[in-house]
Amino acid sequence: MEKEFLVIGLMSGTSLDGLDVAACRFRREKDKWGYSIEAAESIAYDDEMQQKLKGSVTLSGLDLSLLDVELGKFFGTSVHAFCRKHDLKPLFVGSHGHTVFHQPEKLLTLQIGNPEAISHFSQLPVIANFRLQDVLNGGQGAPLVPYGEHHLFPAYNAFLNLGGIANVALHSQNTMKGFDTCACNMGLNHLARKLGMSFDKNGEVAKTGSMNDSLFRSLNKLDYFQQKGPKSLGYEWFEREVAPLLDNSNTPVKDALHTFTHHIAFQVNSGMDGLGSSTEKVMVTGGGALNGFLTDALNRYGKGRFTYEAPDRKTVEFKEALVFAFLALQRFLGQPNVSSQVTGSKKDVSAGSLHGNFKASIQ
Repeated sequence: MEKEFLVIGLMSGTSLDGLDVAACRFRREKDKWGYSIEAAESIAYDDEMQQKLKGSVTLSGLDLSLLDVELGKFFGTSVHAFCRKHDLKPLFVGSHGHTVFHQPEKLLTLQIGNPEAISHFSQLPVIANFRLQDVLNGGQGAPLVPYGEHHLFPAYNAFLNLGGIANVALHSQNTMKGFDTCACNMGLNHLARKLGMSFDKNGEVAKTGSMNDSLFRSLNKLDYFQQKGPKSLGYEWFEREVAPLLDNSNTPVKDALHTFTHHIAFQVNSGMDGLGSSTEKVMVTGGGALNGFLTDALNRYGKGRFTYEAPDRKTVEFKEALVFAFLALQRFLGQPNVSSQVTGSKKDVSAGSLHGNFKASIQ
């Protein structure tokens, strides 16, 4: 018997561009899932919020707590307006939150966007905090998207998400593997802001630059790239390890953008090799999938081993919001939603904290 569930998914990525909101309808027939994205929007952060989020890793405890509630209110009011605009009556909201700290070796992963505030201002129940339970079980708490990919996109075995961080995943019938490969849009956007742009649309500026071999080698020599998965990245790592290389190399910005794009392509293909993948059709999503210069570089470095292709525009832009809606649904149903094969934890878990009145949502 087929069952349907309408869930709102929220994603705020490390690229700091805004909040993705997606109304996702899931259909289950036996053990198979289908989905449709019925409505979706990206709601840009204003300059003040961007600066607050960019500086969140250095805030005092008080100021970080205030930002947590402020962002939760923004999420909740955005969801409420979105549902009224599209005449939606979802069961609940699945929110990834906005990652501030991610240091799983210290049992630390913190996403802000207070779920109680989201629930209050959206007037909907909320499931959030998907990473911590996996981290407490010895896992990386990331990437979480492969679990959703495995169930929602059976036509593909290999996946690449080009968000603030790039991550890869490879699925077979009985196994899932994946990890974060490198900084992606957080590095490209960091450089674009030096030119007064929020991002380099389609890689047009990067395309006009030249390769800086010294910077390319320095980026690829970072210790993280010598490690094997499971492994994951956070914004703190980018600020500590990558941003200084970009800022102190005395490289013209267009050349740094060009070089960093090649760095991403090189590390993504190395990551695919590290997963044991070969001659795979790779589904590419995330904002970086709209960067033609980057996707061209990916295919050049793939050298016929991997073909990177994007699905429809809505899935490209909102896959992560879709997946976190699905992870929330799995938590609601009491099913595992984090794969220990991917994260390296002791066991699969059904992760996520519940906020609000779930009984009312299903009556």
